[in-house]
Amino acid sequence: MPVMIDTNEARCALTFSGELNIYNAAETMAQVKAELSKTLPLHLELAEVDEVDAAGLQILMAIRLHALSHGVDFQLANPSDAVMDLIELSDTAGFFGITQVLTEVAA
Repeated sequence: MPVMIDTNEARCALTFSGELNIYNAAETMAQVKAELSKTLPLHLELAEVDEVDAAGLQILMAIRLHALSHGVDFQLANPSDAVMDLIELSDTAGFFGITQVLTEVAA
C-alpha cells in the first residue's frame, strides 16, 4: 500500500512509503481522494518514499492544490532524498511551502 491514512478530529495524516509512481498512481489517488472531501489540515509524511516520478509529483501537487483551494493547512514533512530531488528538479519547492532547499556547492 503506497499510502496509509490516519484521520482524526484535528488533521488528516497521509504517510507515503515505497514507490510513488505511475504504476500505483491511480490506486494512490483513489485512496487520497476520499480524504480530500474533508476539510482537515493535511500532514504528508514522505520519509519512506524510495522512488517518485512525475505521476507521484502530480499526486502531491493535487493534494497541495486542494489545501490551497480550501484554505486548509498543509505540511509536507520529512521528504526523502528522492522526493527532494524531484522537488528541486521541478522547481516546486515554493509551491509546496519549502522555504529552504539546501544544495551542495562545489568548493
